[in-house]
Amino acid sequence: MNQSIFQTDHAALVSRADLIYRQPVEHGRQGQPIGNGRMGTMVWTMPDTVRFRINRSDVFAINKDHKGDKYGPTDYWGGCARIGVDVGGDAFRGSDDFAQHLSLYEAEEVIEGDGVRVRCFVASGRDVLVVEIDDRRAEPQALRVNLGMWRDPVVVNGDHTARYDFHDLPGTAALVQKFTEAEYYCGSAVAARVVGVEEVHVASDSCHSIGVPAASGKRLMLISSASSWDPDTDLVAAAGALLDGAAGQTYADLRAAHTPWWAAFWSRTFVHLTSDDGVADFMERVRNLQLYYMASSSRGSLPAKWNGSLFLTEGDTTGWGSQFWVWTTQISYYPLHAADAVELTDPFFEMYVNQLPDAVTAGQQRTGARGAYILESGQYDGPVVLPDDVAAEYQDVWLGRKPNTELSTRAASHGTFDGGLAAMDTSYPRAEGRYSWVSHIASSGSKIAKHAWWRYRYTGDEQWLRSHAYPLLRETLEFYRHLAGKEEDGKYHLYGLNQFEGCWGTNDGLMDLTAIRGTAPLAIRAAEILGVDAGLRAEWTEFLDNLTPYPMGSDPESHTVVAPDLWSMGHIGAVDHPRKADHVYEQSLFGIFPFEIWTLETRDPETERMVRKLGELNSTRADFIAGQLWGLTSVSHMPIMGSRLGRGEELPAMLAAYYATFNQEGGPLPNGFSLFEGINDPSIEPLGCISTTLNEALVQSVSAQPDQPEVIRVFPAWPETWDAAFRLLVRGGFLVSASMRAGGIEFVEIESRMGEPCRMRNPWGKPCQVQQADGPSQHLVDEILHFETEPGMRYLVLPEEAPIPALRRITAEPATGPVSYRFTFPGGTTAGGTLGRP
Repeated sequence: MNQSIFQTDHAALVSRADLIYRQPVEHGRQGQPIGNGRMGTMVWTMPDTVRFRINRSDVFAINKDHKGDKYGPTDYWGGCARIGVDVGGDAFRGSDDFAQHLSLYEAEEVIEGDGVRVRCFVASGRDVLVVEIDDRRAEPQALRVNLGMWRDPVVVNGDHTARYDFHDLPGTAALVQKFTEAEYYCGSAVAARVVGVEEVHVASDSCHSIGVPAASGKRLMLISSASSWDPDTDLVAAAGALLDGAAGQTYADLRAAHTPWWAAFWSRTFVHLTSDDGVADFMERVRNLQLYYMASSSRGSLPAKWNGSLFLTEGDTTGWGSQFWVWTTQISYYPLHAADAVELTDPFFEMYVNQLPDAVTAGQQRTGARGAYILESGQYDGPVVLPDDVAAEYQDVWLGRKPNTELSTRAASHGTFDGGLAAMDTSYPRAEGRYSWVSHIASSGSKIAKHAWWRYRYTGDEQWLRSHAYPLLRETLEFYRHLAGKEEDGKYHLYGLNQFEGCWGTNDGLMDLTAIRGTAPLAIRAAEILGVDAGLRAEWTEFLDNLTPYPMGSDPESHTVVAPDLWSMGHIGAVDHPRKADHVYEQSLFGIFPFEIWTLETRDPETERMVRKLGELNSTRADFIAGQLWGLTSVSHMPIMGSRLGRGEELPAMLAAYYATFNQEGGPLPNGFSLFEGINDPSIEPLGCISTTLNEALVQSVSAQPDQPEVIRVFPAWPETWDAAFRLLVRGGFLVSASMRAGGIEFVEIESRMGEPCRMRNPWGKPCQVQQADGPSQHLVDEILHFETEPGMRYLVLPEEAPIPALRRITAEPATGPVSYRFTFPGGTTAGGTLGRP
């Protein structure tokens, strides 16, 4: 057994999710995305033109010190320039010859028009869009590459200036964009070149073009981009150097350098699913599409924004501005660990670790508490640092010592853009003069810290624990410890905090208490591993040991009470809430995910009773499995909760309803993006939720308590009617492969990277054999199969009497057209979805 049981044709599996359009799109947002993680574009057609909009993840019109309004005229990001390749004549009018095909495996776009063929990709190793136009028409037409702006050359809003300038070079059209406001600067450049053509034309004040004489055959076009926060950077030279680096190479040469990165990326893990109703097959495709989008948009210095990513097609107009919400951003990063793509989480964690110094300042200035106050909604460079007098005023508002309407004009002027301060703005009265949707949320930093611990456990990277995970754990726990007060009952209590969105000004809130109990043991354990902060460890232990119990429905001061014997969302505090809840808030289940105070390994009967009852009563879950579809926001992660609860029998209905629900309000689009957040805010959040749900349904590696060793469970929430084979990474650095057919688990194969002891819950409930590759066999009989491993060694786990399985080839038929599913619920209603355009 010196090789894996699975011999996987990754190219064929991934190609099942290719996007294939048989007709042109009606709007750019419906196009097909290509990118290399830093630079990206949607690709779409007009009858005579192939269109691109070049976006970058590191281009922001403003930073945290912006003096305008949140969602104001300068609150945008990403866009650098428009590119249109006019092929002459209506080659893409939508005849029977039209096809647009995005290959996920090779990250390459091919468009077939009437006598014109276009191929393009954004090079994986350099910020260059490579475009080949093949004119096969009997009468070839002249081509024109147009490089243009979408706003006036100079736009001034208050102290903010957005400036476009052309800086053409020989044979190269170049457009530079610069944003300035006080000391802030951000610039970008896009340069376009057609190989063999020297002349650049001034088409208008907002467009320069390169004309290409009519000729049969292929023409190569190169478009580069560069950006900088340093005003001394020569952006035109930087973009031109990228073009020079690609000069002299053919499309085939550049493609040959581009595709190996993608082949290596896809070879790391796989999921292959089948079901008679096609839902499993469709959700497998959704997972691959989500991984493709993240690999295309998350390899830069910053994460791509959740609303549009690198694939916006309009000008500067979006509905949610340039702020990052922790909740909406993080959901796209959860699935990457299991996919063995942890490096794609770098931009996410780097952004928040870089914010820590200012987040610590914000905690002290705004709340009076030490530790890091990471905003649920904030700019890429964190919270603004306030002048002392302004900070004192906002602290008075945050703590309820005065209403927001009494802020001085000077203080109010500092609070129009920052996500935490704008949540308390003076434009209209807030609940109790200070509360709104994203004010007073203390748990956002804890979610990031918990996620950072997971990354450490997937990789075993102790240096990363020291530089990233532990600082996040330490500072977010310190924030909670200093927000809390120890009362006469000897317990620590929390006052006036939001339980995410919907429950405002709560005392002893359920989310806050689960956040503390889910992260404090990890901070203590991390400090022990690193040998640091012995004094803090003792204080954290005392804090955790004396933390107030969870609020119960029977408590006379509780609100959102579902039942007396279940947890409530908290005690009524600064904002009056109804005692009786009409449904179970999703937030009541955050103890399952992400904070993991309860898992399938927890052996506390009373906690299990409450968790399962809350899951049963959740209205989203009930509606989904009944086929009642209604417009959702991204707050609902109920499918993940279902996997964590082990409800495999509900998975088909849950996922079928969840995807179709985002078909409300004009989405999902044929490329899988959803418009549920707004017409100009296409989002892949639903894809991230589905991918995480699948991963957790196939294999979990969770602890009975947060700081205890993890136990692997294969197929913990899998329907017997779905066949599956997978290879996924789990905590402890184990690469787990397994197969289920006709409701039966065939085998489990485990490759150990870190050499940790392996603990796996016995999936067969009978004696098992553990066969080491080219080594001895062990016989184990317990509920937990516990065996030592060596780094790089592979182990096959089977029922004791089962023979060693033969090598199995995992392959599939690539997509040849749009793919769909249709699911019928018990009540007769149906749900469905399609990727591609028929």
